Amino acid sequence: MAEDRKEPPFDGGSQPVPHQKDPVPGPGRSAAQVITLIVSVLIVAALAVYIFAR
Repeated sequence: MAEDRKEPPFDGGSQPVPHQKDPVPGPGRSAAQVITLIVSVLIVAALAVYIFAR
């Protein structure tokens, strides 16, 4: 049954893997990080004002 399948011969050892370049984040990701940072700072500032205004 196993002889019915056609498989490439095994050469032994590891097979070479083609190299792929690492993805470089574009300007869109950087802008999203800046917006998230600004929103976080505004939330912390609003909480501080709420706590100290009581």
